Amino acid sequence: MRLVFHGGAREVGRSCVEITTGTKRLLLDCGLKLTPHGTEYPIGFDKVDDIDAVFISHAHLDHTGALPLLDHRGMDCPIFMTKASKQLTRLLLKDAFKIGRINHQHLGYAAADIRKVLSCIRRVVMDTKGGFNGIKFKYFDAGHIPGSAAIFLDVEGTTLLYTGDINTIDTKLHKAAETDFPEIDIMICESTYGDRDHPPRDKTEQDFLQTIQDTIERGGSVIIPVFALGRSQEILQLLSTRKFKVPVYFDGMSVEATNITLDNPDAIADPNALKAALKKVRLVKGNGDRMEAVKTQAIIVTTSGMLTGGPVMHYLKYFHKNPDNAVLLTGYQGEHTNGRLLLEKKQVYIDGWRTGVKCRIEQFNFSAHAGMSQLKSLVRKVKPKRIFFMHGEYTGLANMQEWAEALGMDAHVPRLGESIAIKKR
Repeated sequence: MRLVFHGGAREVGRSCVEITTGTKRLLLDCGLKLTPHGTEYPIGFDKVDDIDAVFISHAHLDHTGALPLLDHRGMDCPIFMTKASKQLTRLLLKDAFKIGRINHQHLGYAAADIRKVLSCIRRVVMDTKGGFNGIKFKYFDAGHIPGSAAIFLDVEGTTLLYTGDINTIDTKLHKAAETDFPEIDIMICESTYGDRDHPPRDKTEQDFLQTIQDTIERGGSVIIPVFALGRSQEILQLLSTRKFKVPVYFDGMSVEATNITLDNPDAIADPNALKAALKKVRLVKGNGDRMEAVKTQAIIVTTSGMLTGGPVMHYLKYFHKNPDNAVLLTGYQGEHTNGRLLLEKKQVYIDGWRTGVKCRIEQFNFSAHAGMSQLKSLVRKVKPKRIFFMHGEYTGLANMQEWAEALGMDAHVPRLGESIAIKKR
């Protein structure tokens, strides 16, 4: 058996790990990575028509976005994921294709490839044993976004745990990840925050709400850029705990993602709370509603979370010059994104022009990833015979490796494209 790290090694993005034996080829996730120079896909695939199955941890494009490309190149196999992940993957793949066409990007695949991918999806029921072609598997709720899972596999007697993206604490939207796993030989562990912890969630929530209140009291409006899946729903529920004197507008792909989330009530902690929160906001249905929102004092929850596109750019165009307004970032801002530029330089690209921003900028840590201490607790609990750290910047990955090795574990930080032999136990 070998593990091949086609993507997500020493980076965040394009997660894709191949498990290959003498008779089988399996993929764990198949994502893309957005960069200033274009879209990057998993590397090292000479042929894909003999891949037997793909196991998807969750719907985010850095875990699913390369599926249509591999389909176009000849991949034709079952793709396993939860019901919520299938619905959200459909939403994200179609949106990415539409944006690519608008921006005249060469994507390397066609709309027909997306339809084919969706037809190949086989639904997995969370926390239920499954099997395919001699492979045993089980999906455990990862607490990251609706439908997200850590994936357990038994491949020819070797047990593997792929965490995908995992969150081991309760949030407004999710219960903590399920971590009662069987005995594990090989663990492939995300390490997005492998070198730092998050502040207490309740303090983050209170500081966030107070910043909104302070902005409103000084006469400003608030823009809250959010990720469509998970973050937008959590922020919606949090806002519903306070009564603000200005309207809350809800815009972008978040609206459809919320409807999908409500169609999967078992995928979140309290669907009734989300339903109630949705009733308290004004849903933006077009440019007319957007113009109404910018003419008055308001709280605007909108995509995209890293300001790489979406309605948030419309609102920034109108609000960025007023120092009484505020932009409250609610998540990780990737390198070379508009969000990172805003955070570090107080500048953004609006209509292609690099523009200074005068309004207040704040970042709040609503991460849906486990922090360093939570990752360490998870690894201690799993006690794998061998562990690989991926999905993170190198400093965090190296920190986790050093810690694990100090405990006597066989730990490794794979390089992009690296192929590693796995001996049977």
